[in-house]
Amino acid sequence: MSYRKKRHTSKPEPLERQTTIPEVKYHNPGVSRDLSTAKLTSGLPYQRPVETEDVDKLIAKWNPCLLTPIVVSFRDGNFNVVDGQHRIAAMRRMAGGGDVIVPCIIYTGLTYEQEAELYYMLDQTRGKLRLGHATKALVESGANAEIIDVKQRVEDAGFTWALDRPTGEPFEISTTRAVINAYRLLGGAAFSRMLGLIAGAWHGTPNSLKASIFSGMALFVKTYETELVDQTFIKRLSAVDPDEIIRRGKVDFSTNKAALRFARVILSKYNSQQRGGRKLPYRFKG
Repeated sequence: MSYRKKRHTSKPEPLERQTTIPEVKYHNPGVSRDLSTAKLTSGLPYQRPVETEDVDKLIAKWNPCLLTPIVVSFRDGNFNVVDGQHRIAAMRRMAGGGDVIVPCIIYTGLTYEQEAELYYMLDQTRGKLRLGHATKALVESGANAEIIDVKQRVEDAGFTWALDRPTGEPFEISTTRAVINAYRLLGGAAFSRMLGLIAGAWHGTPNSLKASIFSGMALFVKTYETELVDQTFIKRLSAVDPDEIIRRGKVDFSTNKAALRFARVILSKYNSQQRGGRKLPYRFKG
């Protein structure tokens, strides 16, 4: 994709000094145009929040010659910023906080979901998105069946998947990678079962929803899937503080496999609560 070259001052020029922009008809492929930031809509759910630290870094190394156009989607009468929130924030701050004129590449005909997918692809090429933000963009785009299924199963189990700004409330899962890894290890049905076990034993307490617990539980359920009785697990592990599982797993230096360390503690706690009858045998590899 090529952009029409534009001349820029060392800092963005305040809006009141700019001329009025004539109305044009936008179409695909995208067209280059200068727009006022007053006309741009940002902060859409698929976008990561504007971080002050990132804006500071942009301003510190600002070079107008390297300014690339803001990617905009004209939809439902709004100019939605798909890519460029931080650049806009930097330019507005350097202009004293007012609106400024910025170079844009404008598309029409995109749905909200397509905007989210485009946002994800653009940021992936730069490697700037945290996994949580990237996953949220995929959820909003509806383009990844696996991620959509994970989110649905998390919600069906009574949890929320906080991919953006977790609040620390009960039943709120903030880990991303451990959730996805657990899903891939177990498959959909067993993943849902694991979530049910966690909810039943610890009732959504934040310390039970950490990555350590998810990784250990995924391996435990995978290993003992056919031997495990759900109600028995819930009864026995509800008497165990998840923080104890995490602490004991962290001091197990006999293996460098993190999931195995926490799965061993879960097995130990399960068997230590046994009053007669058969204990689960050790079946982990390693």
